[in-house]
Amino acid sequence: MPCMRYMETRRFYAKVLGLTVASEGRSHVFFDLGGSKLALVDVRHGDRDVQPNGHGIYVDFVVYDLVYIKRQLGREQIRLIDERSDAHGKAITVKDPEGNLVNLFQEGTVD
Repeated sequence: MPCMRYMETRRFYAKVLGLTVASEGRSHVFFDLGGSKLALVDVRHGDRDVQPNGHGIYVDFVVYDLVYIKRQLGREQIRLIDERSDAHGKAITVKDPEGNLVNLFQEGTVD
């Protein structure tokens, strides 16, 4: 995912959402998603043809502890865009520092 606000976006995924860094270079980071990886690239040091605009990218994560992540988001003063639940579980949606929508879903019931 291309990033204009690379360090802030990197911190969001690492510190707020708790993703594990698999590898990192000067202008990129790969987060381990358990078999897959999420890549963030600092466009100020990378490919100038790929510019983020904060529209169109929607990242969807299944999480194990939505309550914990919601607390983390609150501590970081990250505003919830949406919060919902249904027979399958609960979800919240936020924006990352690049303006991309991030949906966090936990299966089952959540206290």
